[in-house]
Amino acid sequence: MNSAHTIQRSARSQNQRGVTLVELMIAMVIGLFLLLGTVTVFQQSRSNFRVSDSIARLQENGRFVLDMMEPDIRVAKLWGRSGDPGLIDNVLPGGLTVTCDTVDSSAAMLPPTTYTAWALDINREVWAVDESSGYGHAALGVPCSPNAGAQAQSDALVIRRASTQPIVPTAGMIQVHTDLTRGEFFNDGAVPVGYAAAAQTHNVVTNVYYVSPRSDLDPNMPSLRIKTLMPGGVHQDQEIMPGVENLQVQLGVDTDDDLEIERYVDADHDIVNPTTGGTIPDAQILAVRLWIVMRSDAVEVGFTDNAQYLSPDPDVVVIPCAGGGCGYPDNFRRLAISTTVALRNNR
Repeated sequence: MNSAHTIQRSARSQNQRGVTLVELMIAMVIGLFLLLGTVTVFQQSRSNFRVSDSIARLQENGRFVLDMMEPDIRVAKLWGRSGDPGLIDNVLPGGLTVTCDTVDSSAAMLPPTTYTAWALDINREVWAVDESSGYGHAALGVPCSPNAGAQAQSDALVIRRASTQPIVPTAGMIQVHTDLTRGEFFNDGAVPVGYAAAAQTHNVVTNVYYVSPRSDLDPNMPSLRIKTLMPGGVHQDQEIMPGVENLQVQLGVDTDDDLEIERYVDADHDIVNPTTGGTIPDAQILAVRLWIVMRSDAVEVGFTDNAQYLSPDPDVVVIPCAGGGCGYPDNFRRLAISTTVALRNNR
């Protein structure tokens, strides 16, 4: 009786035996490996998401910039009812002036001119300032200085035209009144007389796009800015998009009047440069090629940008450099985007 009871208790004891220390340690090690793998996958997924989000944001901002500039470029040389700026009276009224919101250095430009004449130069509807000549060049620059200076190695783009829609004559706004045979500028709100019944009034648009080393949001962030003609004849500086680090402009030129682009050139190239002997007076600009470099809005920890960004202009290669004091710090992510815009009114 006692022997059978003892055997029964021993069997129950063996069935209720727990996990040994070795088994527990093995289970813990396996669990730690699984946890480490899960954390690693999570960190990699998080890092990949951040990179993808940063690239997507750069693409979105870059495309926004180009999509915003494209319509302005496409309708250059639009002067209301007249498609030929040569039909517009280029003798400006005495009371019509365009002023800078910064420093007007037009007196230093060659040949000497006023800022009003430069802003309303109807014979140069599309122009660019190449980085080789510089924003403040006496003949090829822009006489209204940028608010915070211009980014080194970056171009500027100038567009002159009329607004795409007719506008009610408004005192203080520089406007152009045209019919099919002639036109003239005015700013007193009084429509010029002697025009055909189908004549129209449009606002005058003069835009200068350039890259500034500073943004309104962050003094250490570059940005694309625009000087645009405002009521009262003031050429006012406004920010378009922070993060634009470089802008390059090339002009697609027809040199033999066959309405075909023979080549793309920089703005200071002999073909389009009025200060050189190689200028082709009848050359027509049929397209504008834009190239921009977008920069992320924050430093990416652990990332170093070792790429070289080759622009259409062989004189400019954006090379990131180490340290915070250089023009293109290498701890930001970048993206280069380009597009070509055909001018609708030059064909």
